[in-house]
Amino acid sequence: MAAKLTVDDELSSKIVSRHLVFADVALQYELGPADDAPVLVVELAPDEGLEMRAIEYLGRADTIVRAASVLDATGKVSALPSPEEPLVTWAGTRLDETFTDHLRAALTVPGQASGSASTDKWYEALGPFMLLRTHAGEQSPYTEVLICTRIRSIGALFVRVAQFAHSADASVAQLVNAAFDRRAHLEDFVRVEGSVHLREGNVHLRYEKDVEIEEKITVVGDASIWHLTKSMWAAVENGHFPGFITNPGYELTRWHFVQSNFEVTAPDNEVGHYAFQRVADDQYLLKMKQFSKDSLRRVETFRGGLQIPDADFDGYLAREFPNLTFRRLPDFRRTRFDINVQSVVTGHCFGIETDEVTLSDASGRKLRQVETEYLETRRHDGMDGTTIDAELSRLTGLVEEHLAGLRIAAKRDFYSKLSFLRDSAPTADR
Repeated sequence: MAAKLTVDDELSSKIVSRHLVFADVALQYELGPADDAPVLVVELAPDEGLEMRAIEYLGRADTIVRAASVLDATGKVSALPSPEEPLVTWAGTRLDETFTDHLRAALTVPGQASGSASTDKWYEALGPFMLLRTHAGEQSPYTEVLICTRIRSIGALFVRVAQFAHSADASVAQLVNAAFDRRAHLEDFVRVEGSVHLREGNVHLRYEKDVEIEEKITVVGDASIWHLTKSMWAAVENGHFPGFITNPGYELTRWHFVQSNFEVTAPDNEVGHYAFQRVADDQYLLKMKQFSKDSLRRVETFRGGLQIPDADFDGYLAREFPNLTFRRLPDFRRTRFDINVQSVVTGHCFGIETDEVTLSDASGRKLRQVETEYLETRRHDGMDGTTIDAELSRLTGLVEEHLAGLRIAAKRDFYSKLSFLRDSAPTADR
């Protein structure tokens, strides 16, 4: 008899059941398949959040098996005995050893010794392949198909590539087979890492090219930005930022640079802030921002790899931008710690960027801010750029709540580094 979806009676019918599918990696990548490697289907704990998920992250503890089945090459599904105690199925880089022992015992061919080479060889071929999220309590049941896009020792990341409707009594085999029919959707954006650029585009899409979308929270008074960063990072990791996860394998980045600043004062349609950031090997990055007032959106472009002898920035600007008028502003040193997060519902990626700016002049005046910035969107089924502002605002609100919990006084605004530099300039220069 075909295995059916299982739902505990005490749980509401409006839950999302989840099945983690392990399969031969050759089904996703063009490799020679392992002989007789089955498809392993593991039922995980259900999700009581009814929202669809653009992405889902499974750490080691999230892969505990409730029930398991094996799907053979003919599409036949066979239920496996349930383990006597909760078992983790995936241990970062491989199937968990204790769970593998359970599989060996359950799948040993009569008359064949458990643990022989022939019974073990296909275990090595399996990896997290896809996650099925079945909304069985809906009037029109449907299943989301999320394909594994990243594996790290800390866990695996899945991205939604398709969804399909089905009957309420659909079996596990029917769901898995239907999902396999749709697994190749967005394949070229799922089976590569984010740093790889494809002919069709990157695995991430940045809406509104050359536009910075950013909110700011200015810290009032003294505060340790390192302490604040660690505290907020832990809060996201512990689920206190609902709907957001850290970017697996790229959770925290740290930066430091010296910046030389120029205000563009004319013409009116070009006003803004140009800044030279010194990088390694005596090269500079020129960051060009165009805006007439502090706001959520600002035009931002870059020039990298610049060689500027003797740091003659005035000469460079005069040569490269003869139609613009500049005003030199104080240099500053900037230290920034970024928590990189993703929205599981929308697939949008954001930075929670905590920085401290110190003027290089005699005043040593400081500015501390937490910036929440839209970075990009992971390509997935149902992408929607119209949700960026609302999700960014929600994230900023969570940051505000966290600061309040730490008793750190702060003000939410769009206060820019340019405004800080203007306010710090001598009265006669303003």
